[in-house]
This record gives sequence, structure tokens and C-alpha cells, in this order.
Amino acid sequence: MEDFKLTTPVAFLIFNRPDTTKEVFEKIREARPEKLYLISDAPREGREDDTRKVAETRRYVETHIDWDCEVHKNYAETNMGCRDRVSSGITWVLSHETRTIILEDDIVPLPEFFRFCQEMLDAYEDHPRVMMVSGLNLVRKHKMDTPYTFSCFSSIWGWATWRRAWEKYDVNVSDWPELKKEGTLKKVQSGFAYLFMKRNVDRVYKKKLDTWDIQWDYCRHKHKGLGIVPRENLICNIGFNREDATHTKEGSEEDFSYGEMHFPIKKDVPVHRDVEYDKAYIRKYFGIKKVVNIIKKAAKR
Repeated sequence: MEDFKLTTPVAFLIFNRPDTTKEVFEKIREARPEKLYLISDAPREGREDDTRKVAETRRYVETHIDWDCEVHKNYAETNMGCRDRVSSGITWVLSHETRTIILEDDIVPLPEFFRFCQEMLDAYEDHPRVMMVSGLNLVRKHKMDTPYTFSCFSSIWGWATWRRAWEKYDVNVSDWPELKKEGTLKKVQSGFAYLFMKRNVDRVYKKKLDTWDIQWDYCRHKHKGLGIVPRENLICNIGFNREDATHTKEGSEEDFSYGEMHFPIKKDVPVHRDVEYDKAYIRKYFGIKKVVNIIKKAAKR
């Protein structure tokens, strides 16, 4: 890794968790990106603890940038919430850059994560169907013979994308009623997987769910987009089982153990959907046992 230079801009999403932010930032600090974009929401109204923690988080990052780095800050003046803060922050970054690597304040990357993202961004820049690069493989039990594959179900826990892909994103999923009526997305998902996606897109369309990533999944599905998934995990999500988490308050059964990525990566994987990987993903997250557990949890709320 000694000869690697991180020239891809890094977007770092921070808020009110100074402890996890420090852990992630130290990995960014080791990678020494040439450009760093800082995106922060403002404290929630009436939350004095937020005021203190947001200030502490911003201050830590700003005072520990000790390498030659072009820094850009986009700090909200009033609280925007997860949906609008994250989506507008990424849009801001990609209005200035043609590509970016994106990390949230609880996603701890391996050093190899940055090189993997950069090499994939370079290799597939001109492939319109490839819309993102992920640093996480959520289906570790599925045998993958290549160092990476192409899936419809790539994770945004440590990822990268291009402006040309993000320009297709609509946080309001404005055309959902039309696509739902036509059944367009049934060609991507079916059965329980489609029903849960339909339910989630309905909720974000009606603004009943404060999130941005369901809209990004929808965007990729609509355009038959693919994400690059590494064989080995290059990130660890440390945000679970915390009261200050947005969507991960409960514990996780995911395997976040790190793997190894060897360079240079042979980039000869055909650009098409890995149907077997996606079937394994659907079995894991939308198999009958999983669906029953989801229904039981929902019934308790």
C-alpha cells in the first residue's frame, strides 16, 4: 500500500457522535485524501446535548486535519434530518466533483477500502450500468470466486459513486406511483422482497420515513443499475445497539469481520448482474424465517 495515493475526494458525514466519529476519522487521517468534504447536520431543537456533541464532533475533525488537504465544509444551520441532510450533502459534493468516496460517522474502514474504491471508480467510470462501489459484502456465506461481483443489492455502509449515477437520484421518488402501477420493479425483485421494497418506497414517498438510502436503492433498481460488492468486508459498522443511532438502535447479527484485499486487482469480471449472489441475498433477508421475525418485531412496536 506504500505506493498508493488517495486522489479521490472523501465525503465524511458527521453529526453528534464524537466517539465513533473519532474512530472513523483516524482511518481517513491515515489515508490522507487530497480533498475532504465535511457534511454535518445542526443540533435538533431543544436538545442541549446535541448542541454540545455536534460542536465537539466538528471541532475534533477540524483540529485533527494535519496533512496537506483541501477541506470543504457544509454545515447545516438548522436541523435537516437524515433524509435531507445526507441527500443534499452528497449532491453538494458531486456538484463539485465527478466522483467521491462516502463514509458516515460509524463506518470504520480498512486502509484497503480506499484503494479498492478508487480502483473500481477508475475501472468502471464509463460503464453507465455500474452506479456504485460498496465496501461491504452482506452475504459472506455465498461463495465468490472473483475479488468482487456486481449486484442489485450493494450496501451504502462505506461506498463510492460518480456524479453521472447520482444525477439520476430523486429523494422524493416522484415517479413511484407510475412505476408501482406498471409493476416495473417486479423485474428486479419479486415475492416478499418486492413487497417489502414496495412498502418502504411507499413510506418515503409519503414522507413517513426519514431516510435517503431507500430512494438510492429505488434509483438503481429503476435504471437496472449495479453495485460492485467486494468478496471480503473492507468496513465495520460500529453504530449498532446505540441509543443515539438513527436506524440501528438494536443489535446486529451481521458479520462485520474484516477480510483481506490484495492488489493490484484483476478487473476482468463481466459487467452483469450476479443472479446467484442476489438470490442468496434475497434468501438471507427475505426468506420465510426472516419475514416472520420482521413481522413479529413490527407487531411488538
